[in-house]
Amino acid sequence: MKILNYGNLAIVFILITSNILGQFYSYFLGIAFIFGLFIMPIYQLLAGFIWFMTSNRDERISLYFKGVFIFFFLELCNSGFHKIGNQKISEQISTILFPTIPIILAIYFTYILNQYSRK
Repeated sequence: MKILNYGNLAIVFILITSNILGQFYSYFLGIAFIFGLFIMPIYQLLAGFIWFMTSNRDERISLYFKGVFIFFFLELCNSGFHKIGNQKISEQISTILFPTIPIILAIYFTYILNQYSRK
């Protein structure tokens, strides 16, 4: 579990550093975009799935997976709502909810992984 924690912390560190450097050098924003949108969620889902299978269904990690599934369900509903013809409302929902929910899930996953790896 400590190896998974170090990998997660390295990804978070790269994401934060590239985001800060992106304010000065624009090509670092591409790195932050790729890490934030693809690498970090895939890594956290894979590590969470491994942890979920080996930890006898720990309540904290199952809560994380419930949050991930609810997020994808909301995104699917919002996509369907957008196709029906209510683009304005769908875009407002997207700008309010969808930037914050993945960040909260990533912070929660990092927190519970740090707590678990200390034991």
